[in-house]
Amino acid sequence: MFRIKKVLNVNVVLAEQDGHEYIAFGKGIGYRQKVNACLPDNAIFKKFMPLDDSRKSEMIQSLNNIPPVYISITSQIVTYAEQQLQLSLLPSIYYALTDHLAFSVQRYHSKQSLGNRIYWEMKTYYPEMFAIGEYGLTVVEATLQLALPREEAANIAFHIINETPAAAGKANILEVTQLVDNVLQAVRALTGGTIDTTSLNYERFVTHMKFFAERYLGDTMLADDGQLLTSVYTVYPEAAKIALKVQKAIIAIYEKEPTKEELAYLIIHIHRVLTN
Repeated sequence: MFRIKKVLNVNVVLAEQDGHEYIAFGKGIGYRQKVNACLPDNAIFKKFMPLDDSRKSEMIQSLNNIPPVYISITSQIVTYAEQQLQLSLLPSIYYALTDHLAFSVQRYHSKQSLGNRIYWEMKTYYPEMFAIGEYGLTVVEATLQLALPREEAANIAFHIINETPAAAGKANILEVTQLVDNVLQAVRALTGGTIDTTSLNYERFVTHMKFFAERYLGDTMLADDGQLLTSVYTVYPEAAKIALKVQKAIIAIYEKEPTKEELAYLIIHIHRVLTN
C-alpha cells in the first residue's frame, strides 16, 4: 500500500512505501486525491525512486507544470515499445519521455526547431527503435492535432534506447552512435565510396561496429591476443591497410588503442565489405 505525499497531476503522485519515496504513475491515481490517502499497489503501473534529493525536486517541479495529456501520450508510446521489443523499459522512461515531449511541443509552438544531429544514424543503425519513434509521432498528432518534425522520431527512439534494461551501465548511446558513424565515414572515404551500403555484409559490418563501440567505450574489449591479427593481416592485406588507418583515426579522436583482437575482427569485416 502506498501513501500519497503530494499530488503532482491526475496521473502522477509522490508516494511513500516502507520508508521510501517514489514518483508513481497511474491513470487517474491523483484525481481528487488528498495527502495521506492510501493507494493499492495495483493502481500504480510504474514507479521509480529518484537517485538523489536534488533530482527528485527537479522532477517534481517539472511534472507539476506538465499537462496530464503528455503522460497519456507517453503511456501509449511505452506500451507499444514494450510490445514491439518484448521487454519492460525502465520506469524512468515515464519522466524522461514526458518531459521531452512537452518541451518539444513547446518548441514547436515557439517555432524553434533544434533538429537532431543523429537523425540519419538513428534511422540507419536502429531501425526498430526509429520505427517506435515514428509511431510516437502518430500518437502526438492524433492526440494534439499537430505534426512534430520527423526528426523527433529519432529523439523518441533515443529515449527508448536509453531506458532499456540493457542500456543501464553501458556506454552512452550518443557516444556509441558517433563512434560508429566516425568509423563508417572513414571506411567509405578510404574505399573511395565504392562499397555497397545496401549489402548484407555492410549490414553485418554496421552491427559489428555497434558492439565494438559499446565494448571500446565501456572498457570491455576483446582480448589483446595477436595471433588472429597476424593471420588476417597476412590473408587480407588490402583490408588490413584500411583497418590500420581507421584504427589511427580512432586513437586520434578517443586517445585509446583498440586491442589486437578487435583490430583483427575489424579487418575481417572490412574484407567482407570489400569483396561483397
